[in-house]
Amino acid sequence: MSNARNIASIAGEDVLNASNEIVPVYACRAWVNFNGTLDENENIDGSLTTGENVYIRDAGNVSSVYFNGTGDYIINFATPMPDENYSVVCCGSMESSNVRGGSSVGPRGNSSFNNAANSYSTSSIRILSVIYGTPSLNPTLLDLDVVNVTIFR
Repeated sequence: MSNARNIASIAGEDVLNASNEIVPVYACRAWVNFNGTLDENENIDGSLTTGENVYIRDAGNVSSVYFNGTGDYIINFATPMPDENYSVVCCGSMESSNVRGGSSVGPRGNSSFNNAANSYSTSSIRILSVIYGTPSLNPTLLDLDVVNVTIFR
């Protein structure tokens, strides 16, 4: 039996740590590393089209990443989450251009970009990738070529 199978079988249970203390196990439920500028066939066709799936470099429990418009992605889970109360950790970067400023990637929610109430569902999570330009701090949606998302529950 692999370590991954062992960890999955005890997720949510208590175990002993190295100090012989009882602690809960919290495991990663899904993760993905994708290129937000390429379609699923690794084609650079000038721009992605809404409705295309983006190129996934590698993933666990993610069936596809749907392009919903510039900087707007829906990550679909292969196996649904038990509920909508999970934690999402995101990061991204733009390695292939001269984009200046910091980037931010996170779940879509109430913001100046949209008026969606909630992006969390048991079957997917909707995220936005944003670049903060200089000298202005006004954020702009941008397709990043490296996006990493990890889901914990």
